[in-house]
Amino acid sequence: MRVAGLLGANTLIVCVGLGVLPWLGAARSWRQLVARCGLAYLCGLVVTGILAAHLALVHVSFGWLALALAAAVSVVSGAWHLRGTERPVWTRPRWPAIGAAAALAAVLAEYARAFAVAPLNRYDAWAIWALKGHALYAFGWADPTVFAGSEYRFANLDYPLLLPSLEALDFHAMGAFDTRLVHLQFLLLLVGALAALGTVLAGRVSALVLWLLLGAVALAPAVFDQLLTAYADLPLALVFAVGVAAAGRWLVTDERWSLAVATLCFAGALLLKNEGTLFVAAAFAGLFAATYRRWRPLAVAAAIDVLLLLPWKLYVRAHDLRDINYSLTDTFDVHHISGRLGVGPIAFRTLGREMLDPRQWGLLVPVFVVCLGFAAARGARPLALFGGVTVLLSWLGLSWIYVVSHFEYSSYLDSTKSRVVASVVLGAAVLIPLLASAVGPERPRDGAARAP
Repeated sequence: MRVAGLLGANTLIVCVGLGVLPWLGAARSWRQLVARCGLAYLCGLVVTGILAAHLALVHVSFGWLALALAAAVSVVSGAWHLRGTERPVWTRPRWPAIGAAAALAAVLAEYARAFAVAPLNRYDAWAIWALKGHALYAFGWADPTVFAGSEYRFANLDYPLLLPSLEALDFHAMGAFDTRLVHLQFLLLLVGALAALGTVLAGRVSALVLWLLLGAVALAPAVFDQLLTAYADLPLALVFAVGVAAAGRWLVTDERWSLAVATLCFAGALLLKNEGTLFVAAAFAGLFAATYRRWRPLAVAAAIDVLLLLPWKLYVRAHDLRDINYSLTDTFDVHHISGRLGVGPIAFRTLGREMLDPRQWGLLVPVFVVCLGFAAARGARPLALFGGVTVLLSWLGLSWIYVVSHFEYSSYLDSTKSRVVASVVLGAAVLIPLLASAVGPERPRDGAARAP
C-alpha cells in the first residue's frame, strides 16, 4: 500500500508537469505535448516542490488533497491552452532506440531493488533532510519552533525546503514516516532527469551520442552511490544539469521554450541547496558571456529565479538563520581569510582530481574537455564559452567555500569533495552531445518537432 501511495503521488506530479508544459511553451500542440512528455515528470517535480516549499512558509500544508487539486488545475489549464491544436500522429519507433531504452530501463529496475530496501543511515540524511521532511509531515508547515529553533542549528536551518517538502509529500502519500521507501523518490528523480535530458537534446544531437550520455550518467558509480545516501547533492546536480542542457539548446536554437525550461530548473536548483546559488550564478554568467546581445531574455529569466528564491530568503532573514558551515559574506572578512588563502589552490586541485576519478564519474569530464576544445576550434564559440565559463566558475566557487569556511579545511574537504562536484560534472557532461554536434554537420533547427 505504501508503494502504491508513493507511485500515486508521483503520477499526480506527472499530471502537474503535463499541464505546465504548454505554459512553458514546450508544447504548443497536442503533437508537441506527446513529443516532449519526457519533460513532464521533472518539471512537475520542480513545480510541486517549489509550491509546497513556499506554502510551508505561510502555514499551509501541502498533502494529498493539495497535490490532487494542483494536478487537476494544471491538466485542465494545459488542455484549455492546447484546445484545437494539431493531434499526435503515430509513427513506428526505431529498433535501436527501443533497445537502448530497454537496456536503460533494465539498469534502473536493478537499481530499484536496492533503493526499495536501503536504510536511512547517513548522518545528513537524518539530521538535515529527513528531520525537516518529518517536521513538515507532522506539523504541516515550517514551524519556527523546528525550522528556526536554536536547538536544531545542527540541521543547517538556512538550507531551502524543496527536498524536505517533497519528502513530506511522500510521507503523506505513504501514510507513514517510511525511511526506506522514501529512497525510491530519489531513484524516480534520476528517471525523470534522464527522460528530461533525452527530450531537451532530441533532434539537436546524434541519437547514438545521446543514448551513450544517458547510459554513462545512469551507470556512473557516483550517481548510484550518492542518490542512495538521500542527500541533496545529487538531486541538485540532476536538476541543474537539465537546466544547463536546456540553456545550451537555447544558445544553439534560440527557442524560447528551452530557456523557460532552463529557468524552471535553475529555480529548482536554487531551492534545493545553498550551493545551487553558486551553480546557477555561474550558468547565467556563462550565458551572458556567450550571448550578451540577447541579454534581455536572460535578464528576465534571472529575475524570475530571484523572485522564486525570495520567499525563502525573507524567511531566513526574518529568523536570522545562518549557515554553520560557511558564509560567503566572510569573503569580505580580511582577518578571517588572510590565513586561509592557501586553502584555495589545495581545494581546487583536490576537487579537480575528484571530477577526473574514473571510479566515480567515468570519462565524463575528459570527454567534455575534448569536445569543448574541438567545438571552440570549429567555430562554436558561444556554446564552448558557456560550457567553459559555467564549469570553471562553479569549480572556483566551490574551492572558495573551503577558504571562507570556519571548519578545519582538510577534514571538511575530505568529507564533502566527492559529492559537491556532482553538479559541476553533470553540468559539463550534458553539454557533450551539443558540443559534439557542433563539430559535426549542421542538424535541423527543431528536429524534435518532427517526432510524434
